[in-house]
Amino acid sequence: MRSETGRTDEFAACLGSVSKEDLACGGCKSDIVYAGCSTCNLRHCAREKGVAHCIGCADYPCKMYGKWQSVSKFLPHAREATSNLEAIKRDGVDPWLAAQQKRWSCPDCGAPFSWYATECSKCGCRLTSEAYEISGWKKLLCRFVLTMAYRKGKAKRTT
Repeated sequence: MRSETGRTDEFAACLGSVSKEDLACGGCKSDIVYAGCSTCNLRHCAREKGVAHCIGCADYPCKMYGKWQSVSKFLPHAREATSNLEAIKRDGVDPWLAAQQKRWSCPDCGAPFSWYATECSKCGCRLTSEAYEISGWKKLLCRFVLTMAYRKGKAKRTT
């Protein structure tokens, strides 16, 4: 949400000097994704197979998904992928989206916030009980891995 709010959360801070324009992301299924995510094999696979979510694929859970889950453990929000996919399968995408919108909206003013925001960018409400934290070795790993993914994605876009 840095591209929308101008504020840097824990996740964006891992990327240091990356511009807010380069962090703009409309989500995995959009055409506007963070450069590091543009190289995601799961995203490409889902697009090639024409499935909206991995859960809609006959091969789920596949080796690629398992590998992504093991590598993405340092990003707290990625740990929820499997339970989110199961909820979509069980309840449908619309109820899941409604629950996500409620979960990731400020309890005071209703403004949306990112996974790693510690305060609402609109009203300043503290969101520490909602926010994920990246600290210690995860912060160092995040800074290294995300910066590598960013550079790889940027290089791919320019070629």
